[in-house]
Amino acid sequence: MSDICVECGHATQTEQVAPFEFRHGQKTATIQDSQTVCGSCGTVSYVGEQASRHERAVAAKIREMDGLLSPEELRNIRIKYAFRQTDLEAMLSVGPKTWTRWERGKVPQSKAADTLIRVLSTNPDVARDLMQGAGIENPAAAAILADIDEDARRLATEVLQADIATGSPDAGRLAARAVEIVWAVRHGAGMKAA
Repeated sequence: MSDICVECGHATQTEQVAPFEFRHGQKTATIQDSQTVCGSCGTVSYVGEQASRHERAVAAKIREMDGLLSPEELRNIRIKYAFRQTDLEAMLSVGPKTWTRWERGKVPQSKAADTLIRVLSTNPDVARDLMQGAGIENPAAAAILADIDEDARRLATEVLQADIATGSPDAGRLAARAVEIVWAVRHGAGMKAA
C-alpha cells in the first residue's frame, strides 16, 4: 500500500477498521469496514483486497436484510441440478457473469430472482421448464432431472401397490394419492405407504 494520498499528496494514509453506513431501499445499514484513510485530508479509499472485502460485506448485509439466499446456498442449488453458471443466467434472463457475482458474494440477487431460484430449487419441473425455455443443452442436468422423474415413478408405484394391497381403494382415492406422492417427491418430502 502506498502511503501517499492521491487526493492531497501527503504521506499520511493508514489502514483502519471503521463503521461504514449505507442505504438500501428505505433502510440504513452499517458494516465494519477495512479502509485506507488519509490523516491529512480525510479521504477514504480502498486499496487492494479492501475493495473486494467491502463489496462482499455490503452484499452480505443486503442479503441478511432482505432474507436472500447466501452465495453457498446458490452454489448448492446450481450443483444439485448440475447447472453451469451460464445455464442459470440464461434461465433467469440475467446478464453474463451475474450468477458468478452472486455466487462469489460480490452482488446480491434481487428479491424477484431469489424467489424464482427458491422455486426452481425445490421444484424440478420448474427447473426443467426454465432450462427448456432458455434452450439449454446440458446432458448432466438432463440426466439428474430424468433420475428425479424415475424416483417419483418408482415411489409412486411402491406406495400405490401397498395401498391397493391393503384393500381396494377407489380410483379417485388412488389418483389423489398419486398426486400427493408426486408432489412429495418433487419437494423432497418423505412418503410412506398407508
